[in-house]
Amino acid sequence: MKIFSSTPPLLFVIVSILFLGSQAIVILCSFIGVALLYSITLFSHFNGKSAKLKKCSFILTVMVSTHVSYAQTITLPQAIQAAIQNNYQVLITKNESNIGAINNNWGNAGALPTVNATVNKSMGSISIQQELTNGTAIKREGAAVNNLNTSLLASWRFFDGFKMFATKKKLVELQKIGQTNFTKQVNETIYNTTVAYYTIVQLQQQIAATQQAIFLNEERLKIATAKFKIGTAAKTDVLQAEVDVNEQQSILKSTQNSIANAKINFNTILAKPANSQVLIVDSFKTYMHIQIETVQQKIALQNPDVLLANSNLLVLLLAKKEINAQLLPAATLSSNYNFSRNKSEAGFTLLNQNYGPTAAIGIAIPLFNGGNVKQQLKVADIQISNQQLVVAQIKNQIQALLYAAVNNYNNANELALMEQKNLLLIAENNKINMEKFKLLSITSIELRQGLLNFSTAQSRLIQAQFESAIALAQIQLLCGEIQ
Repeated sequence: MKIFSSTPPLLFVIVSILFLGSQAIVILCSFIGVALLYSITLFSHFNGKSAKLKKCSFILTVMVSTHVSYAQTITLPQAIQAAIQNNYQVLITKNESNIGAINNNWGNAGALPTVNATVNKSMGSISIQQELTNGTAIKREGAAVNNLNTSLLASWRFFDGFKMFATKKKLVELQKIGQTNFTKQVNETIYNTTVAYYTIVQLQQQIAATQQAIFLNEERLKIATAKFKIGTAAKTDVLQAEVDVNEQQSILKSTQNSIANAKINFNTILAKPANSQVLIVDSFKTYMHIQIETVQQKIALQNPDVLLANSNLLVLLLAKKEINAQLLPAATLSSNYNFSRNKSEAGFTLLNQNYGPTAAIGIAIPLFNGGNVKQQLKVADIQISNQQLVVAQIKNQIQALLYAAVNNYNNANELALMEQKNLLLIAENNKINMEKFKLLSITSIELRQGLLNFSTAQSRLIQAQFESAIALAQIQLLCGEIQ
């Protein structure tokens, strides 16, 4: 189909112009080149003179593409890489996952001993009056007192009912949850980037299709005007053609506004300034066969939501073990080294100094705590039961999303193939109708309907290709391996 063979270079040029900004001369040259290129392409389609015209079209494409090279292009892999590196939510989730890695150690699990050192120094001046049993009397005013007490205490609870081991496993699982959350955020960011990217691709193709519709309706308007001037057509044909041109121009204006807003959303995901100029030159992916059994296996092993639900269930099971540990005895080993020196200028004892190590072992046996542990265990059982239901619910929901996405993907690809064949038929029919309209063999209503069918079929094809790309991205997101 000759019209669509010219669409990729034409789309590249048109979209590139939208982002040149202050390059006024470049925009002017590019615009003139686009107009000439577009006119030559469609003229060759309807008049069959394509040999030299295609050569001119190629030369103009090269010339205009040279001008638009000033604009920065970005591919989908580049956009994904930028989003992973710069997206704020990805960076926040990454920092949160680092917290879990920091907390995962035996010290937080309570398995390591604690060592504390204390030093107390006191000085003072006191008045003393003492009478001893041997009749000695001591009376002193302003006697200096100097006391020094130091200690080094080490304590280790080496058995706590196996709680420390359950806690350590829980810390490992919490770290894994943080890493899975990070992976999930990365996957969702890639998915959002893909959707935003292909939204722009869809709108750009819609702009190209609308501009084709404008050109065809303008040709129809010229023919209708010429026929009206010689009295072979009614004025209503001219008016209706003008209305159709204006309608397509209105659609073009709305689509241009939509693409501007889509690029704002795209820049936001990439953590770039909202008004950053980006140029996307791409098309939709080709069809891929989806093996649903393989996808289901990947979901069970890689889907972040499933992994998070299973990890949360394991955390609850380990928390129950921590509660059970309260029913078992606890043993603590402690040692202490003390140094004490008390000195006074008056009184019965003028100097008292002692130092040396001590060691002790203590065992605590729980006898009765008001039934609190049993209540905590009952609550833990309910939480575990609820989490098991959550795991089943998430798996069920993901299966539903998977089947819906696969259905959407297959349906969109089938529609795209149908519309591609349909466009070939409509384009050939419109070429014949345009010639017939010039020869007064058909009415303007018949020609208008053919042009309308062409625009509608183009829109359906673009929408089907867009839905196919989004459905494929959703399937990959469910698998946990979106790229």
